[in-house]
Amino acid sequence: MDFDVAAFILGCILGAIVGWQVCNRFHTSIMADVLKAVGVGEGDLKRAIDKLQADLPQDTEEALPRVEVRIEEVNGGLYAYRIDTGEFLGQGTDQTTLIDRIKEVNKTNFILVVSQSNGADLLKPTEP
Repeated sequence: MDFDVAAFILGCILGAIVGWQVCNRFHTSIMADVLKAVGVGEGDLKRAIDKLQADLPQDTEEALPRVEVRIEEVNGGLYAYRIDTGEFLGQGTDQTTLIDRIKEVNKTNFILVVSQSNGADLLKPTEP
């Protein structure tokens, strides 16, 4: 009885892996064939992407990428890290110096998103 359950589970896992690969190959080859059939080439796709990007509002807050950040306090200093990559963004002694340092190092504009569980309380201004 144990062998039957193990064989069933193994069969399900192998079936899922093979099915996933076949489906992936099927969709990529069909999409390439459809694009060729309608006469869309790589250059056409690049022009379409460029046009869509040009249509996006550039100077609004909605157009800026959002970066989820984790803030840590170590020995009185604040350290900022990207959550998705773990990349170090900057350090400072308080909220203002940390944000200024992140602006200096990262030349692109983006919006910092810090949740309560990732240290948002550390960025609250201190009362004199």
